[in-house]
Amino acid sequence: MKEILNNQERAEILIEKLKKLKYGDIISHKQISKLIQETYPSNRYTTTLTKARKILIKQGICLESVIGYGYKIIEPDSFVEHSLKHYKRGFNEIQKGYNTLTYAPTKDMTPEGRIAYRRVHDRAITLNAAMKGAKVELKTLSEKQHPMAVENVNR
Repeated sequence: MKEILNNQERAEILIEKLKKLKYGDIISHKQISKLIQETYPSNRYTTTLTKARKILIKQGICLESVIGYGYKIIEPDSFVEHSLKHYKRGFNEIQKGYNTLTYAPTKDMTPEGRIAYRRVHDRAITLNAAMKGAKVELKTLSEKQHPMAVENVNR
């Protein structure tokens, strides 16, 4: 009889397996599915994987999706690039929020709605500008041949 595992147990089993892999190793959805006894795709599969990823990242192990196949243990030098992907998604979401406010039909809002809109929109302008600057700064800082690195500055 097959033992039924709870989400925590499935995550722990997956974590133990992934901790034994080396940088660059790939594990398929099929392997994960068999290991955690959950079909792929399913909510339980995704929940277990998400839980495991949150724990693993705190231990210096980062998984990157290999679209249509599974997950790869990323190399230490790839952590910066991987983190920038997450920041970019966040910046894109902030831009969507900004666009929503920018094109809001303020003429159709109630006086109370316009007051709230102005408060939020004023702050959103500042936030949007800061995020655009941070995006450029992070990209520049992540370059292997950073222009402001001591070895790249002409004296």
